[in-house]
Amino acid sequence: MSDASEQTEREAARLTQHEGLGGLEMLAARYRDHAYALHTHPTWVFGVVVAGVEKLRIGRRQHLAPAGSIIIVNPEEPHDGEKGVAAGWAYRTCYPDAVLMAEIAEDLELPGLPMFGEGIVLAADLARAFVRAHRLAGQALEQEAAMLAVLRELVSRFGDGKRRDRASGGGKTARRFRLYGELIAEDLAACFDLARLAAAAGVTRFQVIRDFHRAAGMTPGQYLRDRRIRAASTLIKTDMPLAEIAAATGFADQSHLTRVFKTIKGLSPGAWRAAT
Repeated sequence: MSDASEQTEREAARLTQHEGLGGLEMLAARYRDHAYALHTHPTWVFGVVVAGVEKLRIGRRQHLAPAGSIIIVNPEEPHDGEKGVAAGWAYRTCYPDAVLMAEIAEDLELPGLPMFGEGIVLAADLARAFVRAHRLAGQALEQEAAMLAVLRELVSRFGDGKRRDRASGGGKTARRFRLYGELIAEDLAACFDLARLAAAAGVTRFQVIRDFHRAAGMTPGQYLRDRRIRAASTLIKTDMPLAEIAAATGFADQSHLTRVFKTIKGLSPGAWRAAT
């Protein structure tokens, strides 16, 4: 996606992968009317807004990210996104996994996987370097080196090397939240309600709501939708028919999967499959 198209196209999104970086997924997108629903990733998210303004929630904080902003989201941190101005926004993002981030942490001699306290940072030189690296599609060696260098610098400047897991530890909320997650993961196609989760944990429905809010920053329904989409995105990388994926992951039909998938991933399941 060129500078001109990033500024003028109404809606466009392209996902690519870099095998030299462990299959690192990279998205270049221009949105005017699209809005991301609240969701999470098992990976980190790094992005740079190249045009317009994005309005987004990261964790419990609301942000406006104008052009030049660097967006950083930790694994499992809930976030959304929508236009912050009438013209929308364009950005480039990537999603490094724990293996790649551990390699960077080891090179920097950090005590653990790098985590980030700020969702939006301003560093013009790094933003430019990130966009340059992102645009090197088709130049495998150059892109690999450039992206590694900019990610390392982002971690060096802004990462703290101390992983924070919202639901970690041995507290009652954390233990119940793990139980809820296990129940949901066992059968994503099942019909879940608050009463079922409450009965499993021996608490009230109100406590279930509080547990999800404290442990995940999401409602139970948002968490369930997020896990279904994450499972579907894994199955979409296989040759399993989309209708079967929809049924296996708790969606009413393929159309329902497509609608929800696009609100989370910014692409249709078909486009995601073609890219990955």
